[in-house]
Amino acid sequence: MGTSVIEVFVCSHSRVFDIDHYREMSQHVQCGLARWVYDSLSSQFKGRILSDKDVQTLNKVFEVARRLGCDVEVHDISRIKERLKALKRGILSTPSIVMNGSKYVGLDQVLLAGASTHSI
Repeated sequence: MGTSVIEVFVCSHSRVFDIDHYREMSQHVQCGLARWVYDSLSSQFKGRILSDKDVQTLNKVFEVARRLGCDVEVHDISRIKERLKALKRGILSTPSIVMNGSKYVGLDQVLLAGASTHSI
């Protein structure tokens, strides 16, 4: 019998760009940089991003959840309500998971937890 829910704690970040740099580049319309900057980077100004470790953790957790038939709850601790949930469970850093009542902090522990479920 597997777990019913695996809780994953990650932290997203807003994209950081040097706006002054791009504003200066937009003045160079004759060299074509302004058009290139707009075309290639405009979509990156929207949304939030996760670190590579957080993405790897999510991939591993969803793989394990699919194998065990569990649900996954993802908590983004960049939001205060989710951060309070993490603190309540003793989670102080990301990526972290809570599975079968056990806490795994850091990508290495998450990967070990995922590997140990192969025998289930």
